[in-house]
Amino acid sequence: MPNYNISVKSSNYNVLSDPQKKYNVGVNYEIPSKYLQYGNEILDTTNWVFDGTTSDYPLIDQAGDAYTPVNDQQLIVAINGLVQVPGIDYTISGTTIIFNTAPTAGDTVYVVGLSTTADLTRTINFVIDSGSAPMSSGIKGEMTLDVTGEIQSWTIVGDQDGQIQLDIGKVDYANFPNFASICGTERPQLGDIASNSVQRKNTNTTISSWNKALNAGDLLQFEVVYAINIQRCMVSMKLAL
Repeated sequence: MPNYNISVKSSNYNVLSDPQKKYNVGVNYEIPSKYLQYGNEILDTTNWVFDGTTSDYPLIDQAGDAYTPVNDQQLIVAINGLVQVPGIDYTISGTTIIFNTAPTAGDTVYVVGLSTTADLTRTINFVIDSGSAPMSSGIKGEMTLDVTGEIQSWTIVGDQDGQIQLDIGKVDYANFPNFASICGTERPQLGDIASNSVQRKNTNTTISSWNKALNAGDLLQFEVVYAINIQRCMVSMKLAL
């Protein structure tokens, strides 16, 4: 669980004697999200009966559903602690494993389905909160990256309908603090000042004008260009690793 540092910027605010006075808590923090590969799965062999004759057995996962490996190599199979050789000691046909030599009564068979799918994405979230005061323009904070990837999309959500536009800058460690915008002509925003439209959520999955490449060790800087009727918002960027 991350720790957040919160600072009260207005020293003349008194919670007890002046509860209506506006205050600014100045909270900016990032929320790490998962980027883990799906785990391997132990298959269910409890209903397999070994008699020295039967060589075909159904592959069932722990939820009771049929399990379909991509190929023989996707399984790790052990009989009495001895790992079997894929394609030689056993083969796969759809959701069935076929042993070259049928297991006998008393054998212990252990089957693991190896993961073939990975969630190779990471979502970078940055929250800007102005407390009860109107949100001002300006730089709101920085964060460092520990992964390398390419930005696929951005999403921004606000605490209420309103208008806000953010700019995001990037710099590597050697050139800090000389940030350069990565947003091109597609800055994350809610609503539009020109048309006087308002929004509470918005997303862009094309970001064709963005500088999308991010490297581990880069720093990102978040700036509010303008904000109207927004006191808290979160901007998220989905990263393909």
